[in-house]
Order: sequence, then structure tokens, then C-alpha cells
Amino acid sequence: MTDSPKYALLNGELILSSALAISVSNRGFMYGDGCFETFRSYQGKFLHLDEHFDRLQIGLNYLGMDSLIDSETLLKQVNLLLEKNELEDVDTAFRIQCVRKGGAGFVTTSNKADYVITSRALPEVKKEIVLKTVETRAIPEASLSRKVKLTNSINYIKAAQEVTQLGGDDALMLTVNNMVSETTIANIFWVKGSKIFTPSTNCDLLPGVTRQIVIQLVSEVADVELIEGEFQLEELISAEAVFCTNSLREIFPIARINNTSFDELNPVVKSLQKDFELYKASKLK
Repeated sequence: MTDSPKYALLNGELILSSALAISVSNRGFMYGDGCFETFRSYQGKFLHLDEHFDRLQIGLNYLGMDSLIDSETLLKQVNLLLEKNELEDVDTAFRIQCVRKGGAGFVTTSNKADYVITSRALPEVKKEIVLKTVETRAIPEASLSRKVKLTNSINYIKAAQEVTQLGGDDALMLTVNNMVSETTIANIFWVKGSKIFTPSTNCDLLPGVTRQIVIQLVSEVADVELIEGEFQLEELISAEAVFCTNSLREIFPIARINNTSFDELNPVVKSLQKDFELYKASKLK
């Protein structure tokens, strides 16, 4: 395995990562005019890769760009990248980045795009995760679609800058109406007794693939109830346990939010993690 992935794919062509270059008039460089997806390989197998692909297509359609590849081609290309970067035997993080072709100016008639696929060994996750609330708010759905991953992520960058200054690991973001939304990288859930709460999609969040798996798993547990809704910060802070989800880190507990600590060994969360492992084992392909 290489420490730094040697190869990437540019429009399906294998190239040296060091040879990747963009023009100063690239619309991604100038405006963040594009969308992307991140997903995980489990030693050469994938969990709901089709759902990540479908969301990428939704993002391209939202931006008025043509589809680039089909799901079968994507699978062949990521497997090629695993082989060439010697990552077949380790868990791997992938990113497929799509950027509109065309020149300067906000107005464009171009519906064509370039795409780059990169891979890297999955980094280790810090054991105790601390969230801090920040002033930067989640972008409202009325301003930009929150159902896709758009390249221009300045609001997340600003939130991450704030949380770094506050000494946290990730930013807990609120809506413009002061409702709990998401973190910069994950969806959030919390536990009170036999109830699990999570913000609804009305809260300007990206509805993650792992979030949906968790919602499904909870619905199958007889003695646990899932409640989606709009919640103020105080309702989250009063929880017994808090956890976050994304496709790279799966389900991971939160140690603290601001100055409030939570039970990282909560039995409801531990049981859900076990259920996720069983689900994953049955769905990897």
C-alpha cells in the first residue's frame, strides 16, 4: 500500500495524481461550479454505492449538467483505482468530483462537465469527539438544495474555522431559525430513554445515506422509537447520549457538546452499532 495514492482518474483515464492540473479559468476553481460524492470501500466492497451514484446524478441535474457515467462504469473505475493505488486490502475513502466545463461569468449555457475520482486510505477517527456550536448557520433549502453535495462549501469551511478556534473537533450547525441541523461532516442523532431523535429534512441538512440506514434500523426495533422533527439546542443538550453518522465513519458517539458530556457507552447506541454491522455484512457487494 502506498502512503500517498499515486493515481487518480480524470474523465475515466488513469493519470498520475501529481499530474492533475486545472486551468485558471476552470469553473470549479473560480466559482465552485460543481458537485461531488464521497463513499467508502470496505476492502474492495461497497455499501449502497448505487445510492451515492444516484445522489450524484441528482446533483448534476440540479446544476443543469449532463450525466457523465453509468453506475456500472463507476464501479469498474473505482475498482481500477483500488488496484493501481494498492488499496484493495484496506478501507478506502473515495471522492468523485464533477466540475462544469466553460469559461468565466456566472451566466453559462454549458451543460458538460469533467470528473475526477480520487482515493485514499481511510484515516483513523479520534476517539473522543467534541462538538461546538458555531455562529455560521446551515444554508436554507430555499437558497440552495440541501439534498446534494455542492462543491462550493464555504459555509462549512467558515464553521470549521470557528470550531477550531473554539477547540472542538466539529461544528454543530443550527438553522437560521435556531433549530438543530447537522455538523459540517455528519448527521446528528440523540437518545433519551427508549427514544432516538434526529432533525428532519426541514432543518436544512444533507440527508446522508448512513442516516437513512439508521432510520430504517431503528424502525425495525420494537422497543425503540425514532422521532424526526425540529428541535432547539436545549432539547439536544438534555440528551443522555449523542451520535453522528456519515458514510466514512458510520455511527460514532459524541463525547461532549460545548460543556455538556454524554454517555459514549449508551446501550441504545451500542445496540444500534451492532445492528449496523449486521446490516452492513448482508449488504456489502
